[in-house]
Amino acid sequence: MSQSNIDDCFLLHQRSYGETSLIADVFTKHNGKMSLIAKGAKKPKSKFFGYLVPFHKLHITYSGRSELKTLTSIDRNLASSGSTMTKTSYSLLYINELLTRLLPKDAKQEDLFLLYEGFLEKVSSDSDLEITLRGFELDLLDMLGYGFDYNTDIDNNQEIDAHSSYVFVAEKGFRKMEDSNFYGRDIINIKNRNLEEVPKKYLKEITIKAISSCLDGRDLASRKIFKKINK
Repeated sequence: MSQSNIDDCFLLHQRSYGETSLIADVFTKHNGKMSLIAKGAKKPKSKFFGYLVPFHKLHITYSGRSELKTLTSIDRNLASSGSTMTKTSYSLLYINELLTRLLPKDAKQEDLFLLYEGFLEKVSSDSDLEITLRGFELDLLDMLGYGFDYNTDIDNNQEIDAHSSYVFVAEKGFRKMEDSNFYGRDIINIKNRNLEEVPKKYLKEITIKAISSCLDGRDLASRKIFKKINK
């Protein structure tokens, strides 16, 4: 019999498996991203029914040595969550899809797990959603090795000057550019995560370019949906 493992996790994505079961992609605290089969989870009388929900920390037990593990129990002390899809919900779905795409399987990412947990706590508070979202994206890029140099420009390796203007070049960093309204002081504020001091349009432009390069130009389904609801 396979040894049981206990972990905390967040649900990133789930899909049907046969008529009654689900496969859940989860982000665990101690073992990173993994896939679990929840047998019979679609049956109303299942012990898993209604408890595989996103954006709430789950306490699970699972077993198995193959790539697809078997979910054996889940903490039932779970507060109910609303089902109305707001713009906040779509932003959270976007982050979950991003993690699903970028996280390697079975690689421990405890620091990133804690970052994601803190992000969800901030979103549930009265913090500025867009600033919170941009901060998480930038920290995620840094943690996964996709970050960029905030200290020097990409052409001359000169220290970023607070009063000079720049443009962001994906996969490279910042280039001096005349007639740009994005300044070195903005780069310094991003580096220090003083994001409230940076115009939001530049923060969004930078993260969109950086993340798109990580995804090899492939768009995210959640972004397409969000574009539609903003029209």
